[in-house]
Amino acid sequence: MALHDSFKSSANANVRLAKLSSVPEEQDLSFAMTQANKHPKATIELPWKSPLSTTTFVLKVSIALGSEEGPRWTLHAGDSPDSAALWSHDSMDTGLIQSLISAESDPQRALNSYVDTNKKGDDSIWIKQPEPPAPPVERPAPKVNLPQPVDLDKAALDLLQQQMRRPETGMMSEAAFYWLILQEFNRFQRNQTPHAIIMIEFGLKLTGGAMSLPPVRVLHEVANRVQAVCRPLDTICHYKDPKLVLILPHTGSNDAMQIAMRINDVLIESPLGPGLDASNVVIHFGIASMPDTCSHPGILIATALEALEQGKKTNNTVVLFPSS
Repeated sequence: MALHDSFKSSANANVRLAKLSSVPEEQDLSFAMTQANKHPKATIELPWKSPLSTTTFVLKVSIALGSEEGPRWTLHAGDSPDSAALWSHDSMDTGLIQSLISAESDPQRALNSYVDTNKKGDDSIWIKQPEPPAPPVERPAPKVNLPQPVDLDKAALDLLQQQMRRPETGMMSEAAFYWLILQEFNRFQRNQTPHAIIMIEFGLKLTGGAMSLPPVRVLHEVANRVQAVCRPLDTICHYKDPKLVLILPHTGSNDAMQIAMRINDVLIESPLGPGLDASNVVIHFGIASMPDTCSHPGILIATALEALEQGKKTNNTVVLFPSS
């Protein structure tokens, strides 16, 4: 019988749901929690009596004032106003509440609980947790004779990296960026692995408010500082000069925001070159991530660019797409 089929309200601010003939499932608890949110001044009562039990149980759900953990669930044994409270718990996790109910209302799985008499004025019963299981016995791993490692061809690796980098700055080229972002997209399609990109654009303020692109020696210093902040798997690349782009594998939008702010700090904490005042450096970051922003690599780049432009228009250093 559906819970809402006999939904009714009483004069004492209690809302009583239909009596169930079995232990409530998670969908029943979710419905009760929804009603508690709709009626914050009422107590939602969900009664049931299973065929294997001689007791009618009543679960009362109410909004616990001041609690950040969710509604308050109180289980009573008996349908009378003075029936005993078996336990009380604040939680948003209906799966947890359902497991506590099942254990309490099933005679074969009854919980060992006790009343905390030190809590005056509190009729809640606190559940004694079962003893933790004994740790598994660790067996030594079988000894395997491993072969000697194969020497990696460092010269071939260096040659490949030289072909992927811009020689004047040492940073990865725009073509390398496209290849790397497609690798991250393939990982996302296969394993739903998140990743983010940070578009970076900076310039130098000249007398009269004009802007100038930084010289190559400054770009070298920028690359060194960015890599010092990031992980070895994070890669900084050129993108549509004078922009740079940082690829962050296994990274969501919130972490990308933190990384962008750390990069900004290290770029302005001291001069990027002799005689270059840090206050004359203007930096903007535009951030997008997958799947937080979108699920297409081309759209990911476009949204990071849009966030970058919005930051330049609004004079905000770090902008995450979308932003109001």
